[in-house]
Amino acid sequence: MSSFSRDHDRDSSETFGERWNQFWFTPSSPLPCSVLRICVGLLVVAHFLDLGTGLNTWFARDGILPPAAVSTLLTLAEGSETHYRYSYLGHFPSSTELWIVHGLAIVVALAFALGLLTRISGILTLVAVLAYVHRVPQVAGHAEPVLSFLLGYLCIAPAGACLSLDNLLWKSKTQIPPPNESRHAEREFACQPSVAANISLRLIQVHLAMFYAMMGLTKLYGDAWWEGSGVWVLLAQTQSRPLDLTGLRQLGQSGEYLLNFWAHAIVYFELAFPILIWNRFTRPLLLVAAIFIWLSLIVASGLVLFGLTMIVANLAFVPAASFPSFGLRTSPANQVNLA
Repeated sequence: MSSFSRDHDRDSSETFGERWNQFWFTPSSPLPCSVLRICVGLLVVAHFLDLGTGLNTWFARDGILPPAAVSTLLTLAEGSETHYRYSYLGHFPSSTELWIVHGLAIVVALAFALGLLTRISGILTLVAVLAYVHRVPQVAGHAEPVLSFLLGYLCIAPAGACLSLDNLLWKSKTQIPPPNESRHAEREFACQPSVAANISLRLIQVHLAMFYAMMGLTKLYGDAWWEGSGVWVLLAQTQSRPLDLTGLRQLGQSGEYLLNFWAHAIVYFELAFPILIWNRFTRPLLLVAAIFIWLSLIVASGLVLFGLTMIVANLAFVPAASFPSFGLRTSPANQVNLA
């Protein structure tokens, strides 16, 4: 190997290492993590409130599916002994205690949204979400996997550094502002860039991109989305759709073209997202398109929580400078470089 080739390989390795470190370990503003914390926390509260309608039926120890029956069904489905899936809900029968535990889960999720004892409330909220999933996986919805990884990565970040009761009650009292700064700057000074905030956002971004890829590739396995009838299948499900849009078929060929375009647009978007989201020029277009795509899927399928969760997850790709300042300092040096 010539010296030129060795030097070229060394330069390429050093460039890759520099970009890798810049991607993962550049300190960034915790403001996006704090905004995500508020939105995700409120979505979890809504999720728990919705689960309360079937609490005794599905999640009580003496409900329709007792823990032993769930274990048996999982064993039959997987063809082998089930993996360990612990849920504290399996210890409570239909009783006041079960409702108290459910109410505490709602309170903890609300505390996380408000940024109260953020580290502790975040971990407890994640444990609660997983407890409902592990108790009866057969009735788990589409939103739980996304909520779970969002909560998990936000537990890594200083999600309570901004827009939180923690910052209001405690951190502003312990932080010392720079000299010649006014007293009201203490809370601004508490919201400082950190490597943990960047790592958390990057993990969410990578996980979300792969999630989009899997959704798009999964649709290619069946014939419905290839043929453009995937959206029509959703509209034809009377038990879940919020609006009756089956009249589109009565428009004749133009209605069929519209349904086919709608279905193919969803697939193309999901396949393009994990690739084009990393480009600074196409990223804004994808984020705007995501809002319309998920709102259209909410209308077609009725999966309100899942659609809103995916819209919220896309906020991980929005730089801190794009959020309102909320009286906090934001400088170009503190933003995540997505280029």
